[in-house]
Amino acid sequence: MATRIDHKFVHPELSYDAEPNFQPCIKISVLFKKLESVSYETFFLHWRTVHADLTLATQAFRDNILRYTQCSQTPELKEKAKSMGNVLDFDACAQLWTRSWEDWEKFSTSPEYAAALTEDSGRFLQMPPTYMVCNENLIVGDASKQIGGKDGLSFAK
Repeated sequence: MATRIDHKFVHPELSYDAEPNFQPCIKISVLFKKLESVSYETFFLHWRTVHADLTLATQAFRDNILRYTQCSQTPELKEKAKSMGNVLDFDACAQLWTRSWEDWEKFSTSPEYAAALTEDSGRFLQMPPTYMVCNENLIVGDASKQIGGKDGLSFAK
């Protein structure tokens, strides 16, 4: 059993006895490093345009992925982040949401995905990427209406 400390919760929605606000999806974060021979400008331009377009063009994507975002860690942001402590040694992170692990497998193992993205990935990404797979517990903010999750806390006046 998890250990609990004596704490007076300001927000009862976060208390030990409250249910977490897990969103009805799995979030897959794919962390990338650019090829050494590719400039940051070329990397980010290609990733947000050609690579994103190839990804979205697959039926496997349209059938199984609910949300896709790209997070870019520019050299300037990476340098600023060093003031906070350890910095992940990656240039970018794609985040994809699926309803289930099976949906992720349908997308990521589809021949269509491999045909569309394997060759392109080799043009600008170091392979293999690093993955983090998780459930999202939404604390503050709006849930995606597409997936029907419950909103988190709001501090709007």
